[in-house]
Amino acid sequence: MDRPCAPDPRADGAAHGQGDAGGDPPWGGAGSGVLGIFTGSAVAARAKGCPMSPATPTVLADLDAQLEGSVLLPGAPGWDDARAAWNLAVDQQPRAIARPRSVRDLRHIIVAAREAGAGVTVQPRGHGAGTDLTDTILVRTTAFDEVSVNVLARFARVGAGVPWGTLLARLDGTGLVALAGSNPDVSVAGYLLSGGHSWFSRWKGLAAHSIRAVELVDARGVLRRVTRESDPDLLWALRGGGGLFGVVTTLEIDLFPAPDLFGGKILFPAESAEVVFGAALDVLLDAPPELSLFLGMINLPDTPAVPELLRGRSFTQVDAVFVGTEADGQALLAPLRTIAPVIADLSHAFSIGQLGDVSAEPQEPSATLDWAMAVTELEPATIAELIEAFRTGSYAGLTLLQIRPLGGLLVDAAVGADGAAGHLDAAFVLFAAAILPPGAPVPVGAERHLLFQPLADTLQAVGTPRTVPSLLAAEQDLSLAFAPDTLQRLGQVKKAVDPENLFRSNRPLPAAYLLS
Repeated sequence: MDRPCAPDPRADGAAHGQGDAGGDPPWGGAGSGVLGIFTGSAVAARAKGCPMSPATPTVLADLDAQLEGSVLLPGAPGWDDARAAWNLAVDQQPRAIARPRSVRDLRHIIVAAREAGAGVTVQPRGHGAGTDLTDTILVRTTAFDEVSVNVLARFARVGAGVPWGTLLARLDGTGLVALAGSNPDVSVAGYLLSGGHSWFSRWKGLAAHSIRAVELVDARGVLRRVTRESDPDLLWALRGGGGLFGVVTTLEIDLFPAPDLFGGKILFPAESAEVVFGAALDVLLDAPPELSLFLGMINLPDTPAVPELLRGRSFTQVDAVFVGTEADGQALLAPLRTIAPVIADLSHAFSIGQLGDVSAEPQEPSATLDWAMAVTELEPATIAELIEAFRTGSYAGLTLLQIRPLGGLLVDAAVGADGAAGHLDAAFVLFAAAILPPGAPVPVGAERHLLFQPLADTLQAVGTPRTVPSLLAAEQDLSLAFAPDTLQRLGQVKKAVDPENLFRSNRPLPAAYLLS
C-alpha cells in the first residue's frame, strides 16, 4: 500500500519532531520554570510526484522501501516539522530523517549511511539538538518504547524513545525512584547518556552512573549488549559520552528505594533574591544529601499560558526535592518561609510520578538560548553581583537564572570514576536562559553578548573550565564538559567501536580526539 505525501497521523510528536540527546535547559529538561514526525516515503514520493531534492542520492531515496518504519527527504511534505528540534532556535538541516521500528531497520540505515557517505545522529524526542547535521541522517527512535520495571531486583528496562514521564508513572506505588531530571518530556536514554544532573544527584551522583546495561546497534550493524562484564570501557564511555558509539535501543537502569518524597516550588518577590538565596544556602550547609534545592530568578511572560496572578511579573524561586517524609522536609525548609514574604508555596508530599510538577516546566517547544557555568564558590558579595547581572541581562531578554548547589556524591571522585560523566570539581552549577518570543529572530553577536556576558563577567574569578554535559548549549562540544584525559579515553573507545566516525553525537567530541 502506498503511503501519502502528507505526514502520517499515527506518528507521535509531529508538531516539533520530538528528539533528544540530553536536555534543553530549562524548558527542555534541565532547568526550572513556572510553567512527527513523518511517514513521507521517498519511493512513494517519486511515484506520486511529490517534490524531491534533485541532489538526493539514490541510496537514501530507496531506503524507505527497505524499512518497517520510514524515511523523509528534503523537500517532501512535512520536512520542516520533522527536522525541528525541541529548541526552535536550533535550525537542523539533516540529509534525511529516519524513523526506524526495529533493529533490522537500524541495520539498513547504517548500511545506507555508509554507502551515501553520511553520518548518523540520534534524537529520540528533539531535546539536546546540536547545530550541525550536515551530511547526517537524523534518526528518531520513538518507536523503541519498551518499559518494564523489576521491583524486586530494583531495575528498569527502558526503550530509547521513552520519555521520563512514562517511566516515572510506572514507578508510582513501587517505593522506587529513577534518577530523573526536571522535565518529564525528555527521553530517559538521551538524558542518561548525556550525564544527567538529577534531582537526586546529591544523594546518588550523576544519573549516568545508574546505567547498568545498554543495548545498541554498532557501526557494523551488530546488536550489542554492553555491561560492566562484557565491555567495561564502552559502558564507561556510554555513561556520559552521548551518542558517539552506536544507536541505543534499550537501557537497563538502577532504581533506588524512596518510599517518601516531599518538595515543590516556593515563590518570593524578585527583590528578595539576595536574602532567599543566602537562607537557602545556609539550609544546605547542614542538610542531608537527600535534599536538593534549585535557586532562581525568573521573568514570566505576559501570555495566557501563565496563570493570571503571575503573568508578566518577576520572581525569586526555590524548587526543592527531598527524599524523606513530609514532616522532615517541612522542617528543613522552614527557615525559607520566615526570611521573606512567600507569594506561593507549592511544596507537598508527592509520588515519583508527580516529579515533573516540582519545576512545572513547559513541555511545548520554544526558541531558547542558554548558558551554563560551574563555579567553585559563591560568596554573599558575588551573589549580590550575580543578581544585579541578571537584572541587567533581563533588559536584553534574559528569562531565567538558576543556581544549583552541588555537594554530596556529585563531588565524589570514587563514584565519578564509574563513567565518563565523572564527578564535578565545583560547588555550584549556574544556568541562564532566554526564551525568545514566537517568530523573533535568534540573537547573534552583540545582541547575544548582552544576554549572558554580565553573568560571565561576574563569575570570571570563580568559574571552572567545565560543566555538566547535559547543560551544554547547542553549539558547544564535549571539551567544555570533560577534562583532556577523559576526552582522550573517549576518543580511544570511539576509535575501537566506530573508527569511521559514522555516529555523530549532538555534543561532538573535538576532532583532535577523534584522530588521536
